[in-house]
Amino acid sequence: MQITPEAFLATHRLFTREELARVLMNRGSRSPGTVSSHLARWRRQHRILKVKEGVYVRLDPDADPAAQGIDFLALASLLAPDGALAYHTALEAHGVAQSLFERLTFVTWTKTRPLRFQGREFVPVRPREALRRSRNRNGWIESMDRSGAEVRVTSLERTVADAFDRPDLAGGADEVWRSSAGVAALDLGELESYVRALGSRTLAAKVGFFLERRAGDLAVPPALLERLRKQAPRSPVYCDRRRKSRFAPRWNLMVPEAWITTSESEPRRSSA
Repeated sequence: MQITPEAFLATHRLFTREELARVLMNRGSRSPGTVSSHLARWRRQHRILKVKEGVYVRLDPDADPAAQGIDFLALASLLAPDGALAYHTALEAHGVAQSLFERLTFVTWTKTRPLRFQGREFVPVRPREALRRSRNRNGWIESMDRSGAEVRVTSLERTVADAFDRPDLAGGADEVWRSSAGVAALDLGELESYVRALGSRTLAAKVGFFLERRAGDLAVPPALLERLRKQAPRSPVYCDRRRKSRFAPRWNLMVPEAWITTSESEPRRSSA
């Protein structure tokens, strides 16, 4: 079924030039000038707002431009062709973040510049280089619907691992721990495969420590913990040198004291 440009605009709060071009192509128009003509007309009519080259927001002409009810997480995923919400922004998208930030983060392999838009900061982050060398450089990414848009986001398993890997991009050590503690279930095979792909001993130990603390809740098999333990650093490593820490000898980690005291105070759920 063919969609008219006006119908497309009416049903897309956020869209890219490429999406509009596909609609016009389905109607028989292959001219880039036709796409530009529609965009220019809509901008003259104050019906769309240009976020960056090729990315647009539909406006309500009767509303204040600063109060348009934009889904900023959905917008962040459109800011690079391969963009996927990541780190703290992915924790928000998965509904486990303990705080809401005005700094939104997405991963991309492209050279994309940071952007400020309506008081939010959109920050591109290049994935770890080890992932490029793996057989699945674009893996552990899934789609979800937000505000009628298909949004790419790192899987919950990758999100948890990434947060422990780069807590500076996930709100800090305390936010990472509290948010991860809110995760009700994980595909442990996917989590382990992602940790292996990154090849970081420190990350393996952090994830192992977390899973050990949540072993009953998440039905973590002892064999998985043992495999992660064998990948742990050979010498003690600090998770955060700025925080008061305790030594976790099984993992050769100096972990923030809050990670231990918080998990000790949490009620244990039955694994039945």
